[in-house]
Amino acid sequence: MSDELVGWFNSLPISELLGLRCVEVRSDGALVEVHVQDCHRNPDGHVSGAVIAGAADVAAGIAVTGATGQDSATGDLSVHFLAPARIGPLRVEVEILRRGRRTCVPQVKVFDGTGRLCAAATGTWMLRDQPLEVG
Repeated sequence: MSDELVGWFNSLPISELLGLRCVEVRSDGALVEVHVQDCHRNPDGHVSGAVIAGAADVAAGIAVTGATGQDSATGDLSVHFLAPARIGPLRVEVEILRRGRRTCVPQVKVFDGTGRLCAAATGTWMLRDQPLEVG
């Protein structure tokens, strides 16, 4: 199932828009890369916080699906911007902190191309009753 999820994720329009490429989905998390493009940068030349937050949201979503096998929706997401991301690709690491019957809580760390931690996020994903169909 994880290979199917990776392929499905990489084919999504949002993945293309944000320059995302899922590397792996595991039962306890996921790894996603952000291939930074000029359109992702703010006027200062850093990766826009909107791109970082969007990448954290989408990467956490695929990690939740990998951990639960269920379709889900973001309930909330809190992002802490710790340092400007200048150099890509960005690495988005997601770890599932808690999986319940109705919710799942992932933790996200975003590193720039030098390995510096640029952002950290946590959120709550609401699990839907149906499995995700990736076909």
